Amino acid sequence: MELTVVAHQSLALSLIGLIKNWEGDYTEGARMISQGLQVAREHELMVPLLQNLFYYGVTLTGKGDYEQALSVLEEGLAFSAKVGAEVYSHRLLNSLGWLYLELGALAPALDFNQRGAEGARTRRHAETIANAEMNLADVFLVQGDLTLAYELLDGVYRVVKDPATSPWNRFRYSTHLFASMGELWLARGDTAQAQEFANQCVEQATRINAPKYVVKGLRLQGDIAIARRQWDEAQRWLGQALPLAQTIGNPTQLWKTHLALGRLHTAAHQPDKARQAYQAARNVIEHMKAHVQHPELLASLEHSILFQEVYDLSMAN
Repeated sequence: MELTVVAHQSLALSLIGLIKNWEGDYTEGARMISQGLQVAREHELMVPLLQNLFYYGVTLTGKGDYEQALSVLEEGLAFSAKVGAEVYSHRLLNSLGWLYLELGALAPALDFNQRGAEGARTRRHAETIANAEMNLADVFLVQGDLTLAYELLDGVYRVVKDPATSPWNRFRYSTHLFASMGELWLARGDTAQAQEFANQCVEQATRINAPKYVVKGLRLQGDIAIARRQWDEAQRWLGQALPLAQTIGNPTQLWKTHLALGRLHTAAHQPDKARQAYQAARNVIEHMKAHVQHPELLASLEHSILFQEVYDLSMAN
């Protein structure tokens, strides 16, 4: 088989796998990309190898296979540095930052995303700048630094709205933007603005068939309803988010949705239901821990302030 044909085969497998990843079918996506990666390795194909390593690491992270994802992303970062593929280096840095954020490890999440953002700015590459800066904003939201989170998200928002911005992948990163902007405005106590962005997130994520972001948008709708003390409305939104989160299986979306349900039941003075929801969130985190042996990743899971809150609530109720 000609090398060009083999390269196209490898790239096609990675793209099909990436689409499966976007659709929330992480297992099938990982299987397809793994095949593309094998072809790229066997034939020593530089660009297909870079693309497959990047897509494979991202898909494994979404699947919750954090240990293998870390290995793949680190390999990709080392290879991209070796061959001088700067844009892939920035993407891989962002992806490593996201992986650590999924594990609640805020310090390395900040470090990797700051490095990715700095590099992307030198290249003026809108997609990688946006992804890194939204990841940074998500970390600042967890830390309660709403000012820094707003500065970053508002900057990405201006890029998304600028007609001169390249349309490449804008539909993807703008969906993430709408979710994070909604969370920011809710944290600032402006439920009207939060509602506007939640609506945009759900609408766009539904249109492009991105179920992870549908879950995020639905959960945000539920959180807004809780803030407004609209218990039935919150139950309706979260009741839609949970089965979808269970279907796609991304651990973060699953435990966060159980946590939101626990907060709803606590606010509605339903302690038995709250206890069950908090315990379900804890069970997801325990499952994450059970499948990690890497000392640094396990330490992140053990000591994260994100997960400590879940443990505290599960024991208090």
